[in-house]
Amino acid sequence: MNRRTALLMTSLLGSMFPASLLGQEARRAPRTRTREDRGFQPASSTSKASAEPIRDELQFEDDEPAGEDPPAGFSNEPGFQWKRYSIGRYTRVAQNQQNPQKALIDWIFRRTGANDWHGDKLAVLSASKTELRAYNSPEILRQVDEVVERFTGATDDVLSVHVQFIAAVDTRWRHTVFSRLQSVGSGPQGQQIWMMRVEDAALILSQMQIQQGFRKLADQRVDMVNGQTLTIKTAEPRTFSGGIQRESAAGTGFQPKADKLEESIVLRLSPLLAFEGDAVDGALDLTVNSVQSFQRTKIIAPREIGPSEMSIDVPVSYQTHLDQTVKNWPLGQTLLISGGIHPGIIDKKGGWFGTPLGAPSGTEVLVFLDVETAGRAKSSRARNTDVTAARPSDDSYYDEEEPADDPAPAPRARKTTRRATRGPDLDAEDY
Repeated sequence: MNRRTALLMTSLLGSMFPASLLGQEARRAPRTRTREDRGFQPASSTSKASAEPIRDELQFEDDEPAGEDPPAGFSNEPGFQWKRYSIGRYTRVAQNQQNPQKALIDWIFRRTGANDWHGDKLAVLSASKTELRAYNSPEILRQVDEVVERFTGATDDVLSVHVQFIAAVDTRWRHTVFSRLQSVGSGPQGQQIWMMRVEDAALILSQMQIQQGFRKLADQRVDMVNGQTLTIKTAEPRTFSGGIQRESAAGTGFQPKADKLEESIVLRLSPLLAFEGDAVDGALDLTVNSVQSFQRTKIIAPREIGPSEMSIDVPVSYQTHLDQTVKNWPLGQTLLISGGIHPGIIDKKGGWFGTPLGAPSGTEVLVFLDVETAGRAKSSRARNTDVTAARPSDDSYYDEEEPADDPAPAPRARKTTRRATRGPDLDAEDY
């Protein structure tokens, strides 16, 4: 048998029998692979990782992180620890948000500070929609544990927030209730934060409704997910001539350029429920932009024909900013924020006949905040509706007051001075 014949026979036998028998396939040991964090894999390993199923997307609510060791090749810091947290249950509740996991990062920074994550030592804080990863000292990780637990183990995942913006022309609303206000903070431009009972807040609002000059700029009730950020904004554009622009090639083509400012009140609120479910920590960010006036100024325009002088406006504007976190804010207590005094916030700036006379003077920006869990808020509104429905009508009241011994009058047409029966009160949320 020559060499060519032997090679041909070997090829024929290889095509007729498999490389390994079925019995040998059953005894082969399965391949094992330790779970790795793809966030720390080099770019060259992306093709290998894409061939495997993504376990994070298949992780269920009660799954625990697979390990608390740093990824392979990660440089260790002395005394630092690696920890993973499953946050899939919370992010599924806030799935309407674009990045619900960002709320955990923001609150961890508020609790621990940013310096412990951006110092000389290597630290890690990152989150996906299923898992949060942290690498830091044991002291910092204990604070991270508490923040994550307040998100994932909250007694209620939805909070009901009531926000009201008031423009107060008179600061003497403090006269009767100032002794009942509990100061909980202040701002860099003289802003003040108080806490009060709901009854005292209702008294202040009722007095403002009676007096002239107090305007309600916003009144909203919103249900939001615990720990997320709610933005409430009311604004009014202000148009002015901020410069000039050429509208044609001719030398007379320069015209005033219309610019726009926005006079606004912007509140960003992020409430985080406590472990017991009876209080929140509220992160407040209040910005007030106001325009006092526009000063008319003459300028020389590069015109070849016609008058060279034109008029532009220079705005006189103000801004105040308050960024604070109110801790242990009990549910059922009203938070009142004074955003400072501004020149006629969200009001017309012109006086009478183009003069400063009649122009708005200083107005104080007030913000009333109420936070409740969604379950307690609904039950409270239901109780108020039941009490209103249980009140006797005016007709039944008058019927009870009529003496029973009087003889029944003869039936005849007569006028009555009784007022019409009032129906049940409508809650503000029904509008």
